[in-house]
Amino acid sequence: MARVLNFFNRRGNQRVPGALDVRPGQRVLEIGFGGGAALRSTLHTLQGNGQLCAVDLSPDMAVLAARRFRTEVEDRTLLVASADVAALPLESEVFDRAYALHSHMYWPSLLTGIREVHRVLRPGGRVLLGMDVVAGVRLIQWFGRGYQPAGPDRLAEVFQEAGFTDVSPFRLTAGVVAVLGTRHWAGGRGQVPPVEFSSPAEGRRG
Repeated sequence: MARVLNFFNRRGNQRVPGALDVRPGQRVLEIGFGGGAALRSTLHTLQGNGQLCAVDLSPDMAVLAARRFRTEVEDRTLLVASADVAALPLESEVFDRAYALHSHMYWPSLLTGIREVHRVLRPGGRVLLGMDVVAGVRLIQWFGRGYQPAGPDRLAEVFQEAGFTDVSPFRLTAGVVAVLGTRHWAGGRGQVPPVEFSSPAEGRRG
């Protein structure tokens, strides 16, 4: 399954770091990493200077990613855990960038998830959520029968409801539309705490 996800998502995953302006030294959060294709692209962009925290609802995916990126996990460049976006086991205001590609279409409450992303982003931090507006939507409609996932316009509205500013949809690839948003800068703040998962029971190494 991981290889299938990586194959179909590879182009969008490769473009996320550039579209989100990920830079060395930043702390980045990926939600719903699936097969882990974007992990490699983001880690490459960070160049060993910074930290990527990756969460996925599936414990199996977390174990596979921890094994695949064992070196990065051991040197703490990469933190991996199984977690729910509705209640991220993370401190507030610790990330510079956050993204999810396709996974937000599966969140039970889109607004709850985006509010959690807003909470863990630092003031001035940016978020990107991308979706395949053709294949991805058809797949979920087929599996979910009557389920109607939020399209880019609705996604932009929810960004604003959650408190994001400078919200803008754009085309990431031919079939993938993404929405960018910024957490409003509210002035200076104190020292940023280190990124740690609040529950040590969450598997990080596998």
